[in-house]
Amino acid sequence: MIAEQLFPSKLITQDPTHGFPLFGPNRILGVSIAILQRFSKDIAEIVDKPTRIQLARRLGRDLGATQASTLSSIHSFSDAREQMRAGSALRTLTGFAHEHLDEVEVRDDGSLVRFTGRWTDAYESTIFIETMKEADNRPARRPVCLSLAAMLSGYASAVFGEPIAVKETTCQAMGAPFCIFEGRPASAWPLQEESLKPSSQRSSRPKNVIPLKTPLKTPELPTTAPARSPAYLAALKRVDKVAPTDATVLISGESGCGKEVVARRIHTLSRRSAEPFLAINCAALPPDLLESELFGHMRGAFTGAERNKKGLLVQAGSGTIFLDEIGDMPLSIQGKLLRAIQQREVRPVGGLEDIPVKARILAATNRPLEEMAAEGRFRQDLYYRLAVFPVHLPPLRERHEDILPIADTILKRLSPEHPGFAPATQKIFMENRWPGNVRELENWVEHGLILAEEAPIEPEHLPHLPKKPVPPKTEDLASDLPTLEELTQRYTNRILKHTKGNRKEAAQILGIGTATLWRHIKKQET
Repeated sequence: MIAEQLFPSKLITQDPTHGFPLFGPNRILGVSIAILQRFSKDIAEIVDKPTRIQLARRLGRDLGATQASTLSSIHSFSDAREQMRAGSALRTLTGFAHEHLDEVEVRDDGSLVRFTGRWTDAYESTIFIETMKEADNRPARRPVCLSLAAMLSGYASAVFGEPIAVKETTCQAMGAPFCIFEGRPASAWPLQEESLKPSSQRSSRPKNVIPLKTPLKTPELPTTAPARSPAYLAALKRVDKVAPTDATVLISGESGCGKEVVARRIHTLSRRSAEPFLAINCAALPPDLLESELFGHMRGAFTGAERNKKGLLVQAGSGTIFLDEIGDMPLSIQGKLLRAIQQREVRPVGGLEDIPVKARILAATNRPLEEMAAEGRFRQDLYYRLAVFPVHLPPLRERHEDILPIADTILKRLSPEHPGFAPATQKIFMENRWPGNVRELENWVEHGLILAEEAPIEPEHLPHLPKKPVPPKTEDLASDLPTLEELTQRYTNRILKHTKGNRKEAAQILGIGTATLWRHIKKQET
C-alpha cells in the first residue's frame, strides 16, 4: 500500500444499520470550518488560554493515535515512512490541512531520528486568519496550529511506538506562505521545549463543564457522574485497585449503568493509558463478521475479503480491548477467544500463522454469565478466564443518593445556565425505578430540556411514566386454592402476558432478577 492510493472510496464505508459513514469501526461526522470558527470564538470567551491549549493538544493526540490505528487496520504498509506519508494523505483528504512531508529520517532499527514537513491552509490557521479579518487584522505572534501538531504527534507516536513530539516553527497565521513543522522523539528535544513533552495526563478527559476562566488543574477520570452511594463507591474502589494491573476484568450490570465508562476508567488508570482503547459490542454483529472484527482475516478467506485485515485484538497493540455484551458471543467464537487469552495469540480467518496478542482484555455483560456457564449456554472455561477480577455495577434504583446529582450533572453539561428541575420533577426522579439506568435518565433530562427551554423542567416536560399494571384479583388466581408454588407460576404467567413476553419488564414488576424469572419459566417447561 502506498499513500498515493488512498482514496475516500477506500477509506469510508457505511454502517449497515443506519448508513452512517465509517472510518474503520468509527462513525465520523461532517462539520464545516465555519462552525468550528464560531465554536472557537465561544470557547475563547469562556475558557482561559492554558486550558484551551491543554484541550487542543489532548484532542489532537487522541485523534492522531486513532488515525494511525485505524489506517493500519485497513491497509498494510511497507515501512514507517510509507505509513507516515499515508497519514499526511489522510489528513489532506479529511480537510485538516494540505500536509506534505519533506523528509523522514529513520535509523536502521526502525526508530525515528526526525521528520520535517509543511501544512498549507491548515484548519487552525484558516480559522485564525478569518477571525483576524473580523477583529484587529493583526497576524499571530506565534504558531497557532496546536491541535494539528498534537495530531501529528499522536499519529507518529503510534507508528514508531515511542512518544514523538511535533513543533510548528512557522505558521500561515503569522503571515508565512505555509506552516512548517518538525517532529522528533520527545526525549530528543532540548530541555527548554518542555511544552512539547507528552503529558502523563493526556489520556484523561476534561471536565464536562469548565468554569469561567478557571484553569483545569486535575483531569477528571471517566466516571458516569458524581457517586455518593456506598455500593457504587465500593465498585469504583475495586476498579481503581485492579486498574494498574494486567488482570482481565469482567464488569457486570444492567444495560445503561455505565459499564463501558468504567472500562475506560480502568484503561485511563493503567500503564496502558497512552495506548489505544478499542471497544466492540459482541451482540451487534453477526457471528462471521464478529469473528473477522476480533481476529482479522486474510485476503480471499471468504467472499468480499479483498485484503488482509488485522483484528481488533491485534490492532489494540499494547492497549486495551473492551468486549461489551460478552454473554451474547456465539459459542463458536468463544473457543477462539479463550485461546487468545490463554496463549496470547490469534490466527486470522483463513490464516496459517499465529499473531501475538499484547492487549489487555476487559469484558462486560448484563446477563447472568455464571448461571449461563453452569447451564452450558456459555463456556465455563472462558467464564473463569474472563472473571479473574469481577466488578458489579449496581443499578440506578439502588443508588438513590446519586439520582439527583447525576441528573444535575447531565443538565449542566447540556445547558450550563439552565435553572434546573422543579421539586415535583425531582420527586418523580426519585420514585422512578429507572430500568434503563443512567442512559434512560439522560434521555429524560434531554427530553425535558427540549420542552422546557429556559424554564424549570416540570413533570409535564418529561416522557410519559410507564403505567403500573392493574393487580389481578386474588380470586382469579387462587379460587381453586392452589399450592404456593402453583400460585407463583400463575402470577408469573399473568405478568408475562401483561408485558407481552418482555422478561426484563416482568422481572421488574415481580421484584426479582431476570435469572430467577428464567428459572420459574424453565420449571414450568419441565
